[in-house]
Amino acid sequence: MKSAKTYILGLSIILLMTAAAPPVSAQAAHVRWDMISVNFGTTPPSLNPGGKASATASDTSCITITGSGTFVAPASGKSSSAVTGGGTWTVFAPSGANGTVPAACGTTVTTTGTFVVTELLRWEPSTAFVPTGLIDNVGDINDAFGGLAVLRVAYSDGSQGVLTISCNSPHDPFAVFEGMIASKGVIQYWYPSIFKFFSLFHVN
Repeated sequence: MKSAKTYILGLSIILLMTAAAPPVSAQAAHVRWDMISVNFGTTPPSLNPGGKASATASDTSCITITGSGTFVAPASGKSSSAVTGGGTWTVFAPSGANGTVPAACGTTVTTTGTFVVTELLRWEPSTAFVPTGLIDNVGDINDAFGGLAVLRVAYSDGSQGVLTISCNSPHDPFAVFEGMIASKGVIQYWYPSIFKFFSLFHVN
């Protein structure tokens, strides 16, 4: 009887210790982002580096960016300064009536320069690209993901801003937009050229 009581007591202690132990934390995600171009003329379509994306402000001025970079997204979901990369930016003068959304950026360049990423503010992965049959010339298609990244950026003219990159995996709902929006100083370029320009994440 004594051994049975000892066994039950020992089992109870083990169960209590297990319940009190903190869960094992998920690992940090190492993510690469790219503005890409998609060649729909190949079979299957191919994803290629060196693309761009645009977004429009309320006065129909427009910003276009190119670029790529990496970040480490902590398992805690908090922000991170483990970032690299950046790209170029070009702002175009308004090309329509205030409050409208022009089909494309205007042709008159007002400012241009480079930007660097200084901080990851948020990372939300969605779904993997495989199996899709797409040709990935940017990285390994097995690492390709949709998702949403919010990055703090510094522009070469001294202004600051936030760049939000969204990639719609072929398995995502249509509500996940494709492209980017950006702020630069007080101006928010809030309307993306949806599914006209493309971005891509690789996660490992």
